[in-house]
Amino acid sequence: MPSEPPPEIKIAIGDKIADGKYIVKKKLGEGSCGQVYLVHDKNENSLAMKVEAKMKNREEEILKMEIYVLKKMQNSKHVCRFYSSGVQSNYSFVIMSLLGNELSELRRRCPGRRMCHSSVLRIAIQAVTGVEDMHNVGFIHRDLKPTNLAIGNKLKHAVFLFDFGLARQIMTMKDGKLTLREPRKKVSFRGTVRYCSINVHQAKEQGRHDDLWSILHSMIELATGTLPWKGSTRKDAEKIKSTVTEKQLFRGVPRSLLFLYKQLLPLQYADTPNYAVIKGAIAKEIKAKKVSMTDSYEWEKGSTSGTYGGNKEKDTNKDAAAEADKGADNDTNKDVDENAQSATSELSNNESINDYDIENTLENVADVKESFRETRDDKT
Repeated sequence: MPSEPPPEIKIAIGDKIADGKYIVKKKLGEGSCGQVYLVHDKNENSLAMKVEAKMKNREEEILKMEIYVLKKMQNSKHVCRFYSSGVQSNYSFVIMSLLGNELSELRRRCPGRRMCHSSVLRIAIQAVTGVEDMHNVGFIHRDLKPTNLAIGNKLKHAVFLFDFGLARQIMTMKDGKLTLREPRKKVSFRGTVRYCSINVHQAKEQGRHDDLWSILHSMIELATGTLPWKGSTRKDAEKIKSTVTEKQLFRGVPRSLLFLYKQLLPLQYADTPNYAVIKGAIAKEIKAKKVSMTDSYEWEKGSTSGTYGGNKEKDTNKDAAAEADKGADNDTNKDVDENAQSATSELSNNESINDYDIENTLENVADVKESFRETRDDKT
């Protein structure tokens, strides 16, 4: 846990950021790790600014990792465009392109609060591509879920990954090529109980396949509206994940997701997932349904307000059932462990936090310090 509460961030509407390049227009949302604001550049383009309080213990700050990974992934079509980052008096910030609604919100807008198969498949193939892009630059996400996936603000059919604060470097450059880091023996919990793999429950080092397990669980929830272990404690969720049958898990789910499941079952930390085969199976099912990647999603008949990562503007048209379903997501919040010491809440009498290997998210920590250097990416 943090040694002390973070200092209060004071940002007012109309404040100028980065030597006046950006103007704060409104607050979009707030979470445990910071705040998100709508800002305009000098050409009145709408962008998102995410801020995080400066901590006395700089190791407790996660925005620097998010910026570092985001900048590494600028060649991917499935992440925000990076514009600027820096440090103000008592907070750090990053400015990036604005996203549309997160997938969990869009699911709740669909009939029965679940998405049709054609939508799930088109989302799945893009999510797998985005994850592959992240793995190709040497990082794993470790907290993929519908609230960390969103559609574009302008590119309404595109899916974006965001929130890289829990990412970990899994590959390092040695002798001119990416080399897999050695796995730690026992690691503390990282991720969200509802979507993580069994490996995470078992304190194993997460590999590339674990990100795909999270994608799989997320897609099942989008297709069915639930998961067999939804709302369960960490211990109970692990038991259900270990015993649930294929018939129970994949009832009402696109066939290619069962194929993904079978692809993931034998994989270990060092294994490289066969992304091409996985995407090929999903693409084949999309083709069989005679849908195009640019066809409208079912929620497009309604309005979606521009947001960054689901920090949405207030929508007064949601029905009571959708709000109740949203409330059921609270188990996600209570079961996410975002720092190593939070794992102590479920240690046995014979265990200590010292039994876990140190987090060591990045091979060369000095590289992250460059993340806050004022930078502009001209791509939009």
